[in-house]
Amino acid sequence: FFFLMIRRPPRSTQSRSSAASDVYKRQIVWLVIITFILGTTALGALFYQKYAKYNEQNVESQDGSSNVDEDTKKTNKEAFMGLFIFFWAVAAISFLLVCCFFNRIRLVIAILKAAADFVKDVCSALLVPPVMFTFQIMLYVSWLITLVYLYSTGEQKRPQEGWPFASIEVDQRLEGQLAYHLFGLLWINAFIIALGQFILASSAGIWYFMRQQMNSPVRTSVFRALRYHMGSLAFGSLILAIVQFIRITFEYIKKKSYAMGVPENAVTKFIFKCMKCCLACFERFIKFINTQAYIQVALTGKSFCSSAIAAFYLIFRNTVVFGMTHGLSIIFVFVGKLFITVIPTIAGFLVITQVEDISKRISSPISLCICLSLIHISEPTRLLSISYAVFCLK
Repeated sequence: FFFLMIRRPPRSTQSRSSAASDVYKRQIVWLVIITFILGTTALGALFYQKYAKYNEQNVESQDGSSNVDEDTKKTNKEAFMGLFIFFWAVAAISFLLVCCFFNRIRLVIAILKAAADFVKDVCSALLVPPVMFTFQIMLYVSWLITLVYLYSTGEQKRPQEGWPFASIEVDQRLEGQLAYHLFGLLWINAFIIALGQFILASSAGIWYFMRQQMNSPVRTSVFRALRYHMGSLAFGSLILAIVQFIRITFEYIKKKSYAMGVPENAVTKFIFKCMKCCLACFERFIKFINTQAYIQVALTGKSFCSSAIAAFYLIFRNTVVFGMTHGLSIIFVFVGKLFITVIPTIAGFLVITQVEDISKRISSPISLCICLSLIHISEPTRLLSISYAVFCLK
């Protein structure tokens, strides 16, 4: 939606939602921003009170009226001081950013409002991630079955004494076949992810530009992806698969180097970790560029390379808006996770501890509440991730 708003200003949606609803959505966004600033300020004040309390205890201990361990007191005091400084600094920086980028925040609010309208109008978009996840599960299962058959083609050795299973000797031929099989997994998996990202982006574009004439934007996007843009998606996923394969090959070379006698000292560890960090950063960069390129392919219909270049320059020219959209989306997802996970967990803890019939049967309410929180965060978090993908088209 960032790319859509940059290409075309947000237009009125009165035919879809009332003016009161639009005002309500804007108020929700501002309420979240104000709540974030006030919440960080309140946390800073709470830790400052703790810090002041330890200062008072320090005065009492100097008078001989307290025997609190001095080392523990000093550690806690420094921790609370660092915490209240951190939270107050975050609150101050957030307040300054709101004051300096007020008009940009209004554009970000329009982007998020359009994303919310898209989720409301095109409910079938929520089915895209679960369907793609199902395809990935099917891929992993078939890949593992094929891997077992492929591995069994190696030369078998007699089992050792006391061990009922034979071992397989992996020769150079089998190593090449396993590497080819692994690369196929990486490529197909990246293609499935790219297909899901393209379908979401294309559905959002169809909904935004052809709102009155749209007919099943998700189905139309699937047809566009399979009919016109298979090459672009395959090429982008190929680049990502090559980078991921290089990372795995690097780990294999590292393991073989140590097995062949390369000294495992601080210098070699430092070199390997630096190379590993560089490859990981490069992979994240490729993922980011691929995602934005797929969005441009969905919106403009151009090739992958042209779309990647256009997305890079567009983000470079609108860095502030893109960064604020990304940051506010993270805050919204965090608040949603907090409410969906914490509130039911607290309610469950109160029921477990306060209802007499239940509390007698449960010996450890804390462990049960932890399980309850994991249950609540599993499915809702997936839905929030879908909404986040729609917000930023990631």
